[in-house]
Amino acid sequence: MIEFSQVYGNRKRRKYGLFSNLMYNIRAVWQFDRKLFWCQFLPIVPTVLAAYLGTLLPAEVVRVLQEGWSAERIIGYICLLTAVLLVCNMISKGMNGYTGTVSHRLSLFYADKCFRKVMDLDYDLLEQPKKQDVIGNAWKGVRDSYNFDLACMAFPICLSSGVSVVFYGILIGRKSILLVALMILSVALSMYLLNFARKKHRECYDRLSRYSKEAAYISSQAIDGSAGKDIRIYKLLDLFLKKYDEALEHMGKVFAGIHNWYFLKHVSDAVLGFVIDFFAWGYLIYLLVQGRLTAAEFVLYLGLMNGFAAYFETFIRFVLQMGPMSVSISYIRELLEMENRWGSSDKTQGIAEIASPITIELRDVSYTYPGNDAPTLSHISLTIRAGEKLALLGLNGAGKTTLVKLICGFYQPTEGSILANGRPITDYNREVYYKVVSVLFQDSGLLPVGMDENLTCVGAEERDGKKLNWALSMSGFEEKYRSLQGITFDSTAFSGGELQKCLFARALYKESGLLILDEPTAALDPIAENELYQHFSEAAAGRTTIYISHRLSSTRFCDRIVLLEHGTIVEEGNHESLMREKTRYAELFEIQSRYYKMQEENMRRSALMGDAYVENEAEQEGVFA
Repeated sequence: MIEFSQVYGNRKRRKYGLFSNLMYNIRAVWQFDRKLFWCQFLPIVPTVLAAYLGTLLPAEVVRVLQEGWSAERIIGYICLLTAVLLVCNMISKGMNGYTGTVSHRLSLFYADKCFRKVMDLDYDLLEQPKKQDVIGNAWKGVRDSYNFDLACMAFPICLSSGVSVVFYGILIGRKSILLVALMILSVALSMYLLNFARKKHRECYDRLSRYSKEAAYISSQAIDGSAGKDIRIYKLLDLFLKKYDEALEHMGKVFAGIHNWYFLKHVSDAVLGFVIDFFAWGYLIYLLVQGRLTAAEFVLYLGLMNGFAAYFETFIRFVLQMGPMSVSISYIRELLEMENRWGSSDKTQGIAEIASPITIELRDVSYTYPGNDAPTLSHISLTIRAGEKLALLGLNGAGKTTLVKLICGFYQPTEGSILANGRPITDYNREVYYKVVSVLFQDSGLLPVGMDENLTCVGAEERDGKKLNWALSMSGFEEKYRSLQGITFDSTAFSGGELQKCLFARALYKESGLLILDEPTAALDPIAENELYQHFSEAAAGRTTIYISHRLSSTRFCDRIVLLEHGTIVEEGNHESLMREKTRYAELFEIQSRYYKMQEENMRRSALMGDAYVENEAEQEGVFA
């Protein structure tokens, strides 16, 4: 119920209406399955005809008896009507059966479209809260296949009911418009009372959500191992039971209030139905007594009135029930209609490749995150020459990762432009540009595929074994990789350092013209870090490389160092020149040097005092890392 209110509670805010979404769904059904499409429309004639024959049959029996037909003639006539009724029902049920069998797969059709769209979206759209809401709600709608089952089953019912209402209304109206008005009034008042009860139901969502969350939280803590210790030590059992019972009691009161409104609706329906039936029957009996209506017509109009009310109510009820489906379709449409700022995967610019290595130029680039007032990066101008190894440094929040995402094309600059080999990167086909960029992100993880697919991102038939062996050797992941042969892949089996080596191997295997390493040694021990440095020059040969790290000692092998602070470039040069000029970089380098010396001393002491003691001592010192 909580999820329903969150996803479907704001129906009036949706971009598309019910009729528009129904037509959209019908077009989707046409694309998905032509048989299912025709099964939405073709049952209308046999369904309406069967319903009318079912209403007509008792009246015809009365009529032929009044006219004195022979038994053989009556039986033959009734058998003919029954046979037509049977055939119509069989045709209708057969089509409805196919619809019920196939309709549940319609959600898979939508899921495929949504998945392809999400995979093709510009990355920055995935990070925008409003877009995340649309994407998340679209997936919730797709996962609830019942909505699409209901839409496929309800649409032909709505059409048949609507046609029946019009048809029955015309027949009744030929005798009395008053009867039609009474039937419409009856159903309208019943639907009004139903909507009123549902409105009161929705008003209880917030209170019900609050108490259900309280109960869920208390029950989750009751089975949680860490909380279980405190519950037992501090004798919290009675307090927890009291809180849980209070939450359930409040939920019970809310449910009681909800059911009272529905009970009132049912009582009102009963009273209203009695009043309407009293006047309708009274009017028909009056016509019968006056001789303006035959007995057969009396039976027929009773059936028509009952059918009219039933079909009218069915039509309204199914329209209301399709509301959740309409909301799901709205979110799906909003997702599918999101527009990329950069070209999608099918964009063509007539550019086949980008020469490697790449020269990257940032011209007066600024970037402000949506919803923020202050820019994260401000007027960055920087040229990274082809084949250059650049170290990008800065404390947390300096804007390093944002700058990397701009260079990757994940974000578009708020101001300025980014060029690759002299052309704005958005001039290139997006997939072509991605092809020549490899990045080891700080927050990367393994994909839900096999080990070789994670490393090469291609199937076995396209895999280059020689290149894979080279990437494994350069990254230091070869030994771990060999130990995994014949073992079922499990991403949880990797330590932080092994995961970084694996992802580094993936970046190297791609052999792209631009290699970006974001904190590639953060989880490595000093020995593994030193091995990576030894192979770095060979691994980065022929590539433009951007190296991001908090460890300033790792920047010595880079051609140039750029220091960011508060979103701007404050210093630029190589290690020797920056140290010689007593810069901010030199100050940070000295602080970290003292920290690393302390680490070496801790390692020596650990042999005597134990690791736990060293860790505690380091925490007490509060050194900068």
